[in-house]
Amino acid sequence: MIKNTVIALVTAAALAGVAAPAMASTSSLLETADTTNFDAAYVQAQLEAKGLNVTQVEEWGEYVAALVVDADGKSTFSYFKPTTLEQVNF
Repeated sequence: MIKNTVIALVTAAALAGVAAPAMASTSSLLETADTTNFDAAYVQAQLEAKGLNVTQVEEWGEYVAALVVDADGKSTFSYFKPTTLEQVNF
């Protein structure tokens, strides 16, 4: 009887060990899919490093929208590719 109990416990532990990593993997994939990696402060700093006077940055669909103030004080939205921050002309 003790032999059967030990076998059952070892089997249960083995199954739990296999299931735990699978559950953790699924959970981390869901967390990654649900969270956004957009950091407005970082993007604003990168655009300012390119010489732009940026007052606001946000995601806009598949682009980055930035409120840029020109030399005359006029504010306009400019759109950029999120990976390269190249300006997009519509």
